[in-house]
Amino acid sequence: MEKSAVDHITTQETVSINDLESLIRGYIVGCRCEGKSAKTIDSYQMVLRNFLWLCRQKGYPLEPQRINASHIREFLWYLASETNRWGNKSTAARKPASKTTVHDYFRILRTYFGWLEREGLIKDNPFKYLKRPKTDKKIVQALTSSEIKRLLKACLAKTALDTRNRAIICILLDCGLRISELASLTIDDVSVNSGILLIRHGKGGKQRTVRMGSQAQKALWRYLSIYRKGDSNKLFLTRSGEPLDVVGIKMMVKRLGNKANIKVHPHKLRHTFAISFLRAGGDAFSLQYLLGHSTLQMTQRYLQSLNADDAINAHRKFSPLDNMKM
Repeated sequence: MEKSAVDHITTQETVSINDLESLIRGYIVGCRCEGKSAKTIDSYQMVLRNFLWLCRQKGYPLEPQRINASHIREFLWYLASETNRWGNKSTAARKPASKTTVHDYFRILRTYFGWLEREGLIKDNPFKYLKRPKTDKKIVQALTSSEIKRLLKACLAKTALDTRNRAIICILLDCGLRISELASLTIDDVSVNSGILLIRHGKGGKQRTVRMGSQAQKALWRYLSIYRKGDSNKLFLTRSGEPLDVVGIKMMVKRLGNKANIKVHPHKLRHTFAISFLRAGGDAFSLQYLLGHSTLQMTQRYLQSLNADDAINAHRKFSPLDNMKM
């Protein structure tokens, strides 16, 4: 999702049922009351304030009941085609938005207008007349076995930071955690002997348990028993004993990738876990749970990527021309 320089919508004024800006404020208050995450609310605010900005720029109605499907289509087209959006000079706003970003805007706007309809604030929901924008179905890229070995070798030295980094890489590769889930882990969430991790802060506030294999258990045990120093209850700490946050983990993974001469980021390690799990014979439903997905949609993308890899390998063996005696 792209960033915008427009100020956040505040909640200091009384909500009016006829004013778009006021109703957006009311919607954001409702999202906070429902316990939606700060990241989700930030995304909602960004999309809705940008929609409000364009409504004002284009002279669209500022009463939600007068906004129709054509206004939404024009907004989505502006997003997909304009190279100077929101009067913003940021890099992201200087090129047309990706299909994924357009889809995200559509989804958030549809959720907002669905709320207006449920609250009885509009009678005719414009999204009844709109089709969901198509997104590119890209093949998920995972690390190869050789790249995994090089990445682990890059943090093989017997120092405190290398031992911590190796434990982090092992857990990301063996458990498929989101980076935010890893950063949120505490000592109390870990059972090294059983290899069980309790994920308390999964996406959507859902908890789950995942298992570490023996190699990841060994790496974590070594970090905890020998090198971990600090009073914080967080599992992974910085050199100074402070909790290691998401930004710190991203930087660490990038540095290790540069050292191993491979392109890698934390989410690619999650992709690698998923593809490797399926290739080893794991089933899609178990993978869905382990990844913390609410539906099989993303899991099916991993299946498609696995099928693509297997098809390439099969072609090496069964290439029609290579098997002809010419």
